[in-house]
Amino acid sequence: MAKKIAVISVVVLLAVSLTGTAGAQSRMNLKNDVGIELLGKGLVYTFTYQYMIANPLGIEVGFGMLGGGSVDDNATIMFIPVGGKFYLVPKNGSIFLAGGVTILSASIDSGPFSDSASSSYGYAGLGFEYRSDGGFLFRGAAYGLIAEGGFFIWPGLQIGYAF
Repeated sequence: MAKKIAVISVVVLLAVSLTGTAGAQSRMNLKNDVGIELLGKGLVYTFTYQYMIANPLGIEVGFGMLGGGSVDDNATIMFIPVGGKFYLVPKNGSIFLAGGVTILSASIDSGPFSDSASSSYGYAGLGFEYRSDGGFLFRGAAYGLIAEGGFFIWPGLQIGYAF
């Protein structure tokens, strides 16, 4: 079974890399992109910015926040993912590898309790991106979120605009 999956993966990768050359440089022509990722590295949502520093490599930073409360009580959690993506195919549609760290900052102000804490977890993922010549961007990925010796698989879907 593993051999079949490996052979199918190689065939798909070769087919994608050999299809047409139109728009093959859209990642380098449109080096910046912004978007919103649902689920993913920030667990619920993340606003992201990515810059392509070289043809196969982009660096990324994001921001997400959850919070709630009343006049007297509130709690807030901030998610700040920082990492990069390595693209395996130099086309508009490409498989990518992602990795980095998400920094967490939490605070609570409830009655006599006032506290804040920070933590982080790593992530590694495999995904697919489509970046059109007009700027439309779509990414889908499966991330392994890694913290304190354990991990779990978490999906992420992103739409955005490249410029």
